[in-house]
Amino acid sequence: MWYLTTTLIWWLLAALVLGAIVGWYTCRQEPRKEGLGWLGIGLVAFVIGLFVCALRLLPGKLGLWFDTAMLFFTAYIIGCCIGCLFGRKAVAETVKPVAAVAAAAAVVAPRPAPVPAGPAAVRPYQWQAAKDASSVSLTGYVPSEEARARVVASAKTTLAPAAIVDKLQLGSGAPAALEGMASMAFGHLAKLDKGIASLIDTKYTLTGVAGTQPNYDSVMGGVKALTSGYSLAKVDIVAPPVPRVAPVVAPVVVKPPVVKAAPAPVSVKAPEPKAAPKIAGEDKVPGKRPAGLAAPRGGKSDDLKRIRGIGQQNEGRLHGLGIWHFDQISSWSAQESLWVGSYLAFPGRIEREEWIKQAKQLAAGKDTEFSKRVDKGQVATSKDDGSLGKKNVEAVKPMRVVKAVAPAAAKTTKPKK
Repeated sequence: MWYLTTTLIWWLLAALVLGAIVGWYTCRQEPRKEGLGWLGIGLVAFVIGLFVCALRLLPGKLGLWFDTAMLFFTAYIIGCCIGCLFGRKAVAETVKPVAAVAAAAAVVAPRPAPVPAGPAAVRPYQWQAAKDASSVSLTGYVPSEEARARVVASAKTTLAPAAIVDKLQLGSGAPAALEGMASMAFGHLAKLDKGIASLIDTKYTLTGVAGTQPNYDSVMGGVKALTSGYSLAKVDIVAPPVPRVAPVVAPVVVKPPVVKAAPAPVSVKAPEPKAAPKIAGEDKVPGKRPAGLAAPRGGKSDDLKRIRGIGQQNEGRLHGLGIWHFDQISSWSAQESLWVGSYLAFPGRIEREEWIKQAKQLAAGKDTEFSKRVDKGQVATSKDDGSLGKKNVEAVKPMRVVKAVAPAAAKTTKPKK
């Protein structure tokens, strides 16, 4: 360390001078009262550096560089301390005469007493009293607490027994004779069932409903003579309705006309289609045959081909059984579905293709995905294009269907001659 000091002596003196300049300039400023300050932080760092150097915690070249830096830092800190001492002394000598002059000025010229602040000015100045069935609400501004008390007392006296709701605020700039105009407004409201009296500066507005004609006349006459300095901006009072007297008319005797009793209405019911005839051997088919009709209701049957699984041929066979409408199929029970499937030689097909579910939806006026395709002509087997030919048309007649699909009867053998 001594070798470094003697070798770098001139550089260390430069660091000392620099620290003195910085300390002198810094300490001439207003001293801070909180925290360690720059000098305290520097001293803490200096102590830590001395501790590292004394214990030789940094070996080799790194330790040499650190010892060199500590020498310069030590010189800089010593310079700062010296400069700070001279800077503080200069500040103290300067502050003393200034403080004496300020004290003398305070004695010669005492401070004026603070003036209490009044309510803020309001422009335009507003005031309002609103009356309903049971209360009167006061809003707007009054110039003082004393004026507020007098206005509220006047309202309680004039508008009793209505409850007074005080929402007034303090504000300067009130027009002259505000309290007298407020008392006149309370007198007008006392003669109204409900109403609003308001002031904007010196403009007076009155609206409301009068319960009686005398009250209406009194209010309309009162607004013509307002407090001096005030003018009427608007008056809108609803007068009570004038009762109408119906004219007396001599009663006219009118003989009631002779009314003949109308004949009792005769209800005509549309004839119900006859039931479909029985089929030979239907009792031998498992299940129960559903009820059928000899002809469609109203002479027009539903398009059963809109049900998936029923083409032209199956539709004709169902007609032969007296099945013409969707609601007939939708009401089949399990036994009736079994009988139709067995009779038409495809047992289980009705359940697999969900004829009953489709028929319920179509009977309710809704479409199915298959019926939409049929309506668009996309299902060839559901088109009435006559492709069955005369033979097939004959085959779908009711009687032919019965013979074609009825269970085979037992064969009888003729006796040989």
